[in-house]
Amino acid sequence: MKKMTNERNLQVTFSKRRNGVFKKASELATLCGVDLAVIVFSRGERVFSFGTPNVDSVIQRYTGRVAPPLTSLAHLTVDERELHAHLGYLSNQFAAEKKREEELSRLLKTAENHFWWATPIENMNKAQLEKFKIALLNLKTRIDEKKEKLLDESTYNSPHFFAGGGSSSNVNDTMNVCPQPFLRNHVIDGSVTRNRRFNNMFRDGHEQGHGHGPGPTFGFF
Repeated sequence: MKKMTNERNLQVTFSKRRNGVFKKASELATLCGVDLAVIVFSRGERVFSFGTPNVDSVIQRYTGRVAPPLTSLAHLTVDERELHAHLGYLSNQFAAEKKREEELSRLLKTAENHFWWATPIENMNKAQLEKFKIALLNLKTRIDEKKEKLLDESTYNSPHFFAGGGSSSNVNDTMNVCPQPFLRNHVIDGSVTRNRRFNNMFRDGHEQGHGHGPGPTFGFF
């Protein structure tokens, strides 16, 4: 161990270690019931001291100048013990509360990371905004898929929905279900069939029916 060269670090270390020495002295006085005094001079000639029951009484006892009454000394010692005991209790409570605060801060930070989308958009950083955008797009996709599924189910369950073949099949089925009544054919007498005009019309229709386009339709009644 050697002396520190950095002035700033030296001052910080001095303050920390000085408080640590005073705390240890207080614990020693409380646990063992002794009188003690600690005097520290800084590099700037500032004096820091701690004593129980007080620095002056301890120094006076050490130099032999004054011997304080035993009753007074005993009273001061009891008061100091109570004060130090209470100080120790408060210190422990403070340390416990500080630890609890750190744990709550950690839990809060964890919760914020898990539920970051609850943060107002104005307070989101760039990474959170990008994640929020992706989440919204995914949600829109799922909503569209659900919407299409509901529409398909609604169409399938509709009373006007027909499953099966094409329109021609449906037409034929309709005709089969509701057949037209049979019409009675009338006998055409020979004078009609021997008519020249009738034979020409029949020949033209027969030729057109073999690939030359639609011909006239004849019905015999």
